[in-house]
Amino acid sequence: MDKDIGTALGLLGGTTLGSGIGFLMGWHSYDLIWSVILGGLLGMLSGLVTAIRWRAGSKTSP
Repeated sequence: MDKDIGTALGLLGGTTLGSGIGFLMGWHSYDLIWSVILGGLLGMLSGLVTAIRWRAGSKTSP
């Protein structure tokens, strides 16, 4: 997995999760925006870390 793909998938998943949580909590306006932003950033970070680990693991495997 490439870093760009991992980051993009993380952003998609993180913003989806963040907006879902915000809507379930009944947040509006700024609270919802912050929920989506934080979810997206955490998703991007986790996607990037996963892509780096995936690539490192595939290089050491025969």
